[in-house]
Amino acid sequence: MKILKELRLNVNGTSKVIYFGSPDNHDELTEMYKLRYDVYSSRGYINKKISAEGLEKDNYDKENKCDYFIAKIDGRIIGTARLIRDSILPTEKECFVFEEPEEIGRIPRNNRAELGRLIVIPYGKNVYLPRNLVTLFLLSCLLDFCLENNILGGYAFIKDKLKIKLQKLKMPIHVIENFVQKYPQNGLLAGYFGDKENSVVPMYFIVDEFKKYIDKTINNSLMFKKNNNSEYLLRENPYNKFLKILKII
Repeated sequence: MKILKELRLNVNGTSKVIYFGSPDNHDELTEMYKLRYDVYSSRGYINKKISAEGLEKDNYDKENKCDYFIAKIDGRIIGTARLIRDSILPTEKECFVFEEPEEIGRIPRNNRAELGRLIVIPYGKNVYLPRNLVTLFLLSCLLDFCLENNILGGYAFIKDKLKIKLQKLKMPIHVIENFVQKYPQNGLLAGYFGDKENSVVPMYFIVDEFKKYIDKTINNSLMFKKNNNSEYLLRENPYNKFLKILKII
């Protein structure tokens, strides 16, 4: 694993470190694909006929059009995210029909990307781990990568319940309101798109404003002690206890 950031925190009285970065070997990639498969199949999201080997991989993975970001604790992956770079991104190519948002239209296609496969699993049964913070640090690594590679914005699709949660956190996501879903019924994630109780919505993001939001949070000195540009310590104080009660962290 290429480590980009570290978050030190107390988990049930034990000091732990969550490492954030990019997978850099075959075993980590396989573990990441398996985690994606396990989470999606447990929710009935995945077409198991397509992923018979127990790994969730689509054509973008197989054609090496993705950059990956993972979170690890105790040597195992608990979080994933990926960035797709292609001439036409899957949200518009395969999933939905909509009018291109004006802000995205101003960004050249080779400066766009698609954010997806954002997954964070619990640490363990009856063990608290701030999954919202894991998500934030994963996104921080991803957005740093975007800036380093001149990616200015792009698309994503998310579940309606997650959309509501992200909006409560005031995360700068831009939901595309007028759209028609066109994802094929025999596609890899047919169950994900066919879930009528928790529908899927397309959205877009602008890297600069997204990064400002993330940076403001992880550089909050009440929440974190920053040892250097990559190492953070989650403080144990009344402020963070209050955020935990509010389910912000």
